[in-house]
Amino acid sequence: MQPNLDLNAEFESAKDVADRGLHLAVFEAPNLEVYALDADTLRLLAVNQLGLKRLGQPLRDIRQLTLDGLLPSRTTRGLQSLLKTVQCRSSRSYRFRWRVNCDGTAPKTQQITVQYLGGALPSYVIYIRDLTESSIPSVAERDVQGLLATAIEQLPDGFVVFDRDGRLLFCNERYKKIYDRTDSFDVGTSLEAILRSGLRNGQYADAIGREDEWLAERLLAHSGIDTALEQRLSNGTWLRIMERSISGGGRVGLRIDITELKNQQAKLRLAARSDHLTGALNRRGMYDVIETLSETLEDGQRIAILHLDLDNFKSINDALGHEAGDLVLRHCARLLNRLEIANKHVARVGGDEFILFYVTQDTETQVRLLAHRIIHALDQPFEFHGQLCTFGTSIGMAFHSYHDKGRVGASLTAADIALNNAKLAGRGLCCEFRPEMRNDTVRQMELAQDIRTGLQNGQFEPFYQPQIDAKTGRILGFEALIRWRHPERGLVPAFQFLASAERAGLMDELDHVVMDRACFAAAQLKNWGMKGMAVSINMSAGQLQDPAMLDRLMRYVQSYIISPCDLRIELLESTLLDDRSRVMIENVHKFIKNGFCVELDDFGTGHAAIGTLRKFAVSRIKIDRSLVQDIDQDLELQVITGAIIELAERLGISPLAEGVETRQEQLKLIELGCSLAQGYLHAQPMPLVQLRAWITSYFTRYPDAGFHQMTKSG
Repeated sequence: MQPNLDLNAEFESAKDVADRGLHLAVFEAPNLEVYALDADTLRLLAVNQLGLKRLGQPLRDIRQLTLDGLLPSRTTRGLQSLLKTVQCRSSRSYRFRWRVNCDGTAPKTQQITVQYLGGALPSYVIYIRDLTESSIPSVAERDVQGLLATAIEQLPDGFVVFDRDGRLLFCNERYKKIYDRTDSFDVGTSLEAILRSGLRNGQYADAIGREDEWLAERLLAHSGIDTALEQRLSNGTWLRIMERSISGGGRVGLRIDITELKNQQAKLRLAARSDHLTGALNRRGMYDVIETLSETLEDGQRIAILHLDLDNFKSINDALGHEAGDLVLRHCARLLNRLEIANKHVARVGGDEFILFYVTQDTETQVRLLAHRIIHALDQPFEFHGQLCTFGTSIGMAFHSYHDKGRVGASLTAADIALNNAKLAGRGLCCEFRPEMRNDTVRQMELAQDIRTGLQNGQFEPFYQPQIDAKTGRILGFEALIRWRHPERGLVPAFQFLASAERAGLMDELDHVVMDRACFAAAQLKNWGMKGMAVSINMSAGQLQDPAMLDRLMRYVQSYIISPCDLRIELLESTLLDDRSRVMIENVHKFIKNGFCVELDDFGTGHAAIGTLRKFAVSRIKIDRSLVQDIDQDLELQVITGAIIELAERLGISPLAEGVETRQEQLKLIELGCSLAQGYLHAQPMPLVQLRAWITSYFTRYPDAGFHQMTKSG
């Protein structure tokens, strides 16, 4: 709602007139031009309707002008001289006549009266009467009070005047219509009586339940010099109350309807507290609601908080686009809103994160059952443009109790910590917060910050573990295994920091270190004259879900002038078999098509299918260490591992045994048909600076292997 500039100008003008002791009625005389000026600045304060007609400008513009802005300089100088003369006269007034020509018409005779009014706010009042029209009666002959009342009745807003004792002097019909539940508007009725009448009849919505306090506040505001406040009525109307004091101690006021403005503000506030995509609360709105609920909790009540994170959401976005992702988010919000839970609230607090919260007396078991219902409901696939979208959710559960008032943030953090534990434990799980989790989270945060510092300081580097054909002694290549040279903890293996790095969103930076250094190592092997040796790198599910992964990998290959066949890409069995991401599947096929060899790591620990192995043209499987350790002594392991080796051979896939540590284990594996090996029996992982010395030493011990793998220049 835009302010009414003309109305504001009239209001301010009326206040100036009243403050300076001028008679408001004179300004409504139909046969007089009346101008009021500030005696010090000669700025126009008020002009009546006849004067406005002569000047041809609205009052809001005229009140910004002085005599200099209205009259020619010659006329202004003469009038200023006259004003000074009037101020010095004992009567403080001066009257004269002059004849003027107006737009070439017959001359007119005008009577000019200039009056000086002293006091705290000195003023000049100029009256101009046209004596040509003898039929116009004098001011005394007209009911100027009636004319003034008529003008005020035409105002679009409520208008009211109180005397110095707070008694009603006058109000227009609009004022009475606004306060339609007030019993009487008789002249002399006190403001307190008017307000009490409205309170008895439920006029004021913002006073319900606190009537005495509200009345005291309203009377105090009325006693001030200027008042500007907002008032809500029971019929939904919002008013802006503007009151100004006038000379003599009275008050003049307006009641302006701002309902439309308030409705617009409410819509803006709702938008600021809501998620535009799902209609759920956003994080800010969630905090506001939970804090309000927290203040109203009674003993025995608590707020159940379920923090949801959608599993596999990124792969849906990557594979089917953001339109599908938006559909998933709206689907999730609708499902949560349809749950039959009294006074529940749903908020979207992240890209694919929601929080469901409600006041309850339910037990942990009952809330956990609800969480499992949600998990089951969100695990059901739905169709998007002919394709099935499958995702799930993990849930962290926490409670905000009657005794936790003022600690809403801590309760929400507890639910977030529980969610992280649920995600670590696997998909589709609900985890309830326990106090010891907070300490674990603090340690994880400290470790994540330590990892960031390590990345900035170049503390991470790949170590390279040889892969050997134990039957011929030939070196097949090297697996790049990330290590952390920690300044205090020494050399830290990957399993001690990778999970924390993934939770902290640092895997991209670690992946960059591995891919860049692995390609550099492959280039070094070629420079050293080594033939047929490739460097293997492990690729995470996150990397496989990146639609631009092949382009990224090719940039590393091209920058070091190596070939795709100089790299081998190792995938976890569970990653390769996760068919819920089309991007992952497409990336694997792209790698193979562009000349990269793909091998399956940790084989035997998952649920690989023969058809899947053939579909992806896997060139090698790596038998997990759990199927290798003590195989020379365990007949059951020999049967299982032997079956895997035989399966691989029949499919034309090379098997390689991981974690070979003893000569007996190696001999048994060769006996079962697997001579390719990697493990401490042959060599530990080593930094690149030690790699050439190890290769030279190895070829010294196995000269036949070296003969086949080194070029003449090497």
